[in-house]
Amino acid sequence: MLQRLRKLLRSIQDYQFRSMQARMLVWMMLLVLLPVLLLVGIGMTYAENRLAQNMMDDLEELTQRLQREVDLAVVAQVEDVRIFSRSPYIQSAMVDFSAVYDVKELYSMDYQDQQDRYWSYLAFYAEKHGLTDLLFVNLKGDVVYSASQSDLYGANLTHVDYSGTAMQRAFQQALWQMDSVIEVGISGSEGFAFMASPILNQQLIGVVVRIPAPSTIRQFLTINNDSSKQVLSIYHKDSDGGFNELFGDGHFDRGTLLSRILSAAYLGRDFTGSVNEWGGAWLISARALPALDAVVLVRREKSMALAAITDLQFSAWGVTLIILFLVFLVSRHVSGNLVAPVKELSDNLEKIARGDRHARSQVERQDELGALATQFNGMAQSLRSTQAQLLQSEKMASIGHLAAGVAHEINNPMSVVTSNMDTMHQYSKIYVQLVDMYDRCVKAAMENDRIGYEDINRELVEFQKKEDINFVNHDMKDLLEESLAGLARVKNIVGSLGVFSELDKSDEQLVDLNECLPRAISQVNSPLIERVKVHYAIDIKQPVRFKYEQMCKAFTAIADNAIKACAQKGELHIRAYQCGPKTLIEFHDSGTGMEDKHLVHVFDPFYTTRPVGGGVGLGLSIAHSIIEAHGGSIKVMSKLGKGTKVQIVLPSSGKAA
Repeated sequence: MLQRLRKLLRSIQDYQFRSMQARMLVWMMLLVLLPVLLLVGIGMTYAENRLAQNMMDDLEELTQRLQREVDLAVVAQVEDVRIFSRSPYIQSAMVDFSAVYDVKELYSMDYQDQQDRYWSYLAFYAEKHGLTDLLFVNLKGDVVYSASQSDLYGANLTHVDYSGTAMQRAFQQALWQMDSVIEVGISGSEGFAFMASPILNQQLIGVVVRIPAPSTIRQFLTINNDSSKQVLSIYHKDSDGGFNELFGDGHFDRGTLLSRILSAAYLGRDFTGSVNEWGGAWLISARALPALDAVVLVRREKSMALAAITDLQFSAWGVTLIILFLVFLVSRHVSGNLVAPVKELSDNLEKIARGDRHARSQVERQDELGALATQFNGMAQSLRSTQAQLLQSEKMASIGHLAAGVAHEINNPMSVVTSNMDTMHQYSKIYVQLVDMYDRCVKAAMENDRIGYEDINRELVEFQKKEDINFVNHDMKDLLEESLAGLARVKNIVGSLGVFSELDKSDEQLVDLNECLPRAISQVNSPLIERVKVHYAIDIKQPVRFKYEQMCKAFTAIADNAIKACAQKGELHIRAYQCGPKTLIEFHDSGTGMEDKHLVHVFDPFYTTRPVGGGVGLGLSIAHSIIEAHGGSIKVMSKLGKGTKVQIVLPSSGKAA
């Protein structure tokens, strides 16, 4: 192997290049490529390992925090039920319900009396603590009371139907331990925690069972779970040795990899590492939850966790390619043997940098410099052909800046309106009190209650001095005017850009074009409208169905372009007629017209041939969107120096898209 490597190196060293430029290019590329590849490879491997370890540490820290939070929550619940069960009032309720309980007559009059006596307190307690049910169970296992009147009322927990359930285990442990306990049961995809405590009154007389809503424990998963980063689950061991997800449908059979990991965590051996499950590679961390007799599992998709490394790799290889490209250019430049051709190429490059896309190299050679000159000329030609596309891309990029400006303009008046609303809310309370005193004054006057009338008058005078009613009235008027002005400003801002979002919001109606078209022209806001003579030829007798306000905006935008194209003086002919099942509307101006290269872009947003300040290029784009939403079409025909014709074709039904 070593001999082959030496032979390869010797053959590379003895290779005869056809030009000095090729020799320098190859060796300089090798000198740069080898260390760069070595550094990038080592750096990426190290960074990936460090990031994976950091992800593991984060998952482990998250499982530890969740374990502490759940333990504290469960301990608090157990302590609450312990205190609750020691209450003399609850002990008395337990005794009373046990005394009137009769399985053959569950809802006897005696039971109803006891329920009326304790219902308000027990129901309020269950609602306040977020319980789905609150049970009283006597020593025989009979459920003698249910706060929610569920199917458990009247059942016997020692019956075989409840054998092995969490409810029966909670009851038996409570009697055995004579203290608060907790049990977890699985019912479908929902997990429930049952907490119980005996009631002591010098003797064991029963059990209190609190059944909290699943949200009591699930809230910790909701708070800590970020679906875009990690998935948190709690698993409970079943009787077969497998694990069921407490709040979901997940299940791991005994003997599987995840089951072994969860079993180890259940016994106290925490696990943090990488596994191939759930259809891919995942980073997981498992830790026991003694309070719930369960295991918490936190997992994060490995590819998502290491996405930053992937981005960094692309960036690193991008930088490497840039470095190699720069070395390539330097090598080609150094290998030149003539200064003049290189100087000419450099001058042409400077012209292009200054915006001169017509620069061209005159070097005519058959060697490497000639090839370089040819490539340069091709590049200049490519730049000229793509310049228009680049300009359009820059215009589209300006949309983001426009949106930011609109948001800024809206925030200013809305902050004023919000502040004014807060103040007017306080003033409304003063007016409510004033109206109340006025009602009392009128009532006293109608009843000839002189003393009451004088008292209310004094109260009104004092209230007026205290609240300064004159100032409130004046300030309320100013606040309303200022708020209305702010809202009007917001309305104008939103209305100017909201046409695209309102295409489907208004209703269609029958419209007379003899009224609609002149109204649309009258809305053109241009000083040139007085110098342009408008002619109408509307040969449609029946009304046309479309969305009136939207179509008026389209007509106004088209007319505005036509009037501005007429410059100092001109004419605009507007014609509407029926052609079979379709309605045609034409705008023909005697303006300057457009070149063919502009016609293909007339419907592009923000495309305009006018100078800066002459328009934003949205008029025809808005008209195009509105007309297409009505199921129609729009076409522009123009000739430079002869004017422009815009033809709108609408279906006779005016059906909107």
